[in-house]
Amino acid sequence: MKKMNEEKLDQMARYIKDYIERYGDSPKFGQIIEHMGMSNSVGYRYLMTLRDRGVIVYSGKDTLSIEGQEKMRPAYRRVPILGGIPCGSPEEHTELVEGYVALPEEWLFGDCYLLRAEGDSMTGAGIDDGDLVLIRKTTLSETGRVVVALVDGTDTTLKRYFVERDGTPVLRAENSKYRDIHPFHLDVQGVAVKVIKDVY
Repeated sequence: MKKMNEEKLDQMARYIKDYIERYGDSPKFGQIIEHMGMSNSVGYRYLMTLRDRGVIVYSGKDTLSIEGQEKMRPAYRRVPILGGIPCGSPEEHTELVEGYVALPEEWLFGDCYLLRAEGDSMTGAGIDDGDLVLIRKTTLSETGRVVVALVDGTDTTLKRYFVERDGTPVLRAENSKYRDIHPFHLDVQGVAVKVIKDVY
């Protein structure tokens, strides 16, 4: 049997490990041999050698793994899209769920949902019409945060939240076309965490 090229074995092992660390899943056999510039038969012999040396676990085209791979696999959670910002509490509008998006666990702290932004009042904060905004449910917020707020018990809006010196809450748009909102009563329903958007 033809002797293995140790440098190519190391290169293959590095490619597999780097791919798994980056994507959390194993590369396909075809991807490996394409990266290595090998034929099927040569690539298979090299994989078998890595398997025999304990570098990888391999028993077929789609069953390749390395030790500790499960710990590298990113965890995801399905987060509901509640449509445009609703009037009332998100819990009271379950019929507005448009669908779900799988998001990485490290993005999520506590109970979260997604809202589809409507309008241009928050463009200065990088939130454009149609963007998905990740909201963490909470009734508390630090001043200066972008929040989902129920205004005077009737309208829900996404604005930046401030508290004046006398303790009065103010909601401020991130667009100079819009005036500050000075509600008689304000209930924070959530804090914006991230914006998910398409880039054209």
